[in-house]
Amino acid sequence: MSPRTLLSSPEPFLLDPHALLDPHAARRPTRRWLAAIAVAWFTPLGIGGLGGDQPAWGPFVPASQVIAQDVALEKPLDEAGSSEPTDGVSQPESETSDSSNSAPKPSVEAETPRAPRTPLALPPGIEQVDIELTDAQREVVRQFVDRRKIWAQTLVELRSLEILYSNGDDRSSENLQRFAELRERARSELRDLLPVAVQLFEAIPKDGESGSFMVTLLDYFREQSIYEGTYPATKVLLEAEVPVPFLRLVAARAAFLEGHFDEVLPIYQAFVDEHGIDKLEDIDQQLAGLLEIYPEWWEQELAARQADAEADDLPRVRFETTRGPIVIELFENSAPNTVANFIQLIEGGFYDESEFYQVISDLLAMGGDPVGDGSGTSGKFLPDEHERPDARRIFRGSLFMAKMSDTSQPGTYIPNSASCQFVIALMPMAPRQMSQTVFGRVIEGMDVIGSFRRIDPSKKSEQTVILPPERIISGSVIRKRDHDYSVEYHQP
Repeated sequence: MSPRTLLSSPEPFLLDPHALLDPHAARRPTRRWLAAIAVAWFTPLGIGGLGGDQPAWGPFVPASQVIAQDVALEKPLDEAGSSEPTDGVSQPESETSDSSNSAPKPSVEAETPRAPRTPLALPPGIEQVDIELTDAQREVVRQFVDRRKIWAQTLVELRSLEILYSNGDDRSSENLQRFAELRERARSELRDLLPVAVQLFEAIPKDGESGSFMVTLLDYFREQSIYEGTYPATKVLLEAEVPVPFLRLVAARAAFLEGHFDEVLPIYQAFVDEHGIDKLEDIDQQLAGLLEIYPEWWEQELAARQADAEADDLPRVRFETTRGPIVIELFENSAPNTVANFIQLIEGGFYDESEFYQVISDLLAMGGDPVGDGSGTSGKFLPDEHERPDARRIFRGSLFMAKMSDTSQPGTYIPNSASCQFVIALMPMAPRQMSQTVFGRVIEGMDVIGSFRRIDPSKKSEQTVILPPERIISGSVIRKRDHDYSVEYHQP
């Protein structure tokens, strides 16, 4: 029998898996966990985790912290040196083994001493049951444990580089380059780990380790406005009736963004029935209001993206930011003049070292201002292109040009006033009257944008500590069509 801890009613705690991903970033409040705790939490016993009767971190108790896993789940047999289980359950000796011709091999218990296994007090909502794992279940567990271990090792190396940088011991360009490489690897490993956790939770319903991992990660993603790939995780957790309130909000948003429109309102309705409509956030009210018109727009956008993919010739640019790289595909077919202006500015180094001076969760990230407060321009202005018949709308990841507000008519913009500032939409938008030119979309790096430091000018106060905004280190054009990108400017 292989004991597994099942998750029935968890309460979320917060672990920031990207807390190490910026050596320049100020430390966050103490409710976030340091890397050492991340490694301890995410690594089961036998491969570098907590030992003995150490208390569990947070309200979730991984199975391997309650009772040790079978040897097969901790080490390959050739490493363990024994096929004897570590949980005290004896196995009959193989009839074909020849013990007389071999010296006794030490058990894993002898190699890794542990305190007597007295039952730990389980937090509310966690129940321990004994189930016998099938070979298929064991394989899924092994995949999850192995991938989690690899990710934890990457975080440890990131932490080491961060310490060297912070202490002034190694601030070389090589160290920073290695840090950037590991940061992207950690993000990739984390993205790959989430679907494996879903697979494990489906294979062993209410499994405590994969369930707690998904809830923790979804809580972090929610704070960072990251929704890519989250829908399957929210779905299996809700089907298991895990009563964490924010799960329904993340599930509804992810369902909307992935085009599962029929599922959005039922999820919101279940949340409202349990918690009240006043607990819905502004973004959820906005998405619910878009359901009547958005599905048709989304079908049109998917058709346009399919055509773009088949042609495979749209220009692409890359921004290296203080949080990592972003790759943007530019809609030259529907906004040719705006795209030409953007390419010219990038090739001229205009955006290098410019800041994302406004970043608001589940709304937008604004950049491209040479002044850094929203007042700057390039000195030239562009004719609007939002009225073209093939103009694109604003979806998650869309780029559109910022324009000057018309103070005489609040909520409107001065025509043909776009210059250099641009907006990256973190959520779909449906303005009453489309008045801004959509000229591209992020195809890589929405998680990078999600990690940007939040700066909301409307919430500034005398007590607010203003930390430096994220910025574009450099921009480059990585693909464009074979013609001159000349720009037609607006002449007042």
